[in-house]
Amino acid sequence: MVSTRHGALCRRSVHTQTDCPLKNAAVQVTGCRECQSLFLPSAGGRDAACVRCEQVDDLIRMVAELKEEVERLRAIRECEREIDLWSNSLQGLKERYKGETPQMGVEPLPCRRRAEGGDLGVEEEWRQVPARHGRRCPPLPAPPSQVPLRNRFEALEIERPATEEEIESVPRRMPRARRSTPRIRTASTKKERRVIVVGDSILRGTEGPICRPDPTRREVCCLPGARVRDVAKKVKRLVRPTDYYPLLVFQAGSDEVAKRSPKAIKRDFRDLGRQLRGSGAQVVFASVLPIGGMEAERCAVRINSWLRDWCDRQNFGFFDHGKVYATPGLMAPDGMGLSRRGVRILGQELAGLIDRALN
Repeated sequence: MVSTRHGALCRRSVHTQTDCPLKNAAVQVTGCRECQSLFLPSAGGRDAACVRCEQVDDLIRMVAELKEEVERLRAIRECEREIDLWSNSLQGLKERYKGETPQMGVEPLPCRRRAEGGDLGVEEEWRQVPARHGRRCPPLPAPPSQVPLRNRFEALEIERPATEEEIESVPRRMPRARRSTPRIRTASTKKERRVIVVGDSILRGTEGPICRPDPTRREVCCLPGARVRDVAKKVKRLVRPTDYYPLLVFQAGSDEVAKRSPKAIKRDFRDLGRQLRGSGAQVVFASVLPIGGMEAERCAVRINSWLRDWCDRQNFGFFDHGKVYATPGLMAPDGMGLSRRGVRILGQELAGLIDRALN
């Protein structure tokens, strides 16, 4: 009887020991979309990049910020040089003016002591008035002596009277010189091409996907709150005269589509196009992303329709994002920018555009 119970207890313990190790035998892993490396999924179950890719993105973003800081310091140094140049030229003009002043025959003004001593030629020229009620009258200033007048332009006078033919040949109104838009110049020597992506705050965070294939030859310039005309001023410093057939991608207009009229934005795009025409660079304009509500979306549709035709006439490239960013989850909750997922998709789209243009 005792042996039977002992055998039953042994069977139960053996059954329990064999069942316990069979639990939690499967381990779920996933892979990174960018570097294809394996890692454990997050607790929330959402897609995420591996730690190495996030560190690479942070490093590339820091390099882009350092480049912007270097450009800002260079601009400050150029302004300081220009200020020093103007101050030196003004100092030279001041010294030259001081040197020419005694030669004009200006006699010094009589001093107060000489007037009180009676050295003036006319005795009745000064009159002393007694003070009233104990108040002292301020002394009158000394009258200036007569300055001899002389024509300094006698050598320029015409010795003979002008004839009627000469008078008629002189135009009544001089033609006004037309201000030409300064254009960007590049080199013709064949070498590796540079890629420059310029735009407003919509480009913040896209440095990783764009610059990762070639960080030394690709550059992203993000100008938060910049308008199209601000981008035109910045591109003059980004494109070097030694660059060979660079690729310029412009993603601008999103920050001002809800604040300015389409007419003003189109005018700024035309000025930018005149500056880039004939520069020897491959130019691509990306469509304006609507940020700021329904009114901004209607304005963006009008500008993109015009921008497509204008790029076709000017032999510029045009990249249309379409309605990709109307998908839920790609815009920020406040509607004033892109979400983290939307920024990643924008960077991948621009990186694909660059690869197709270079190849």
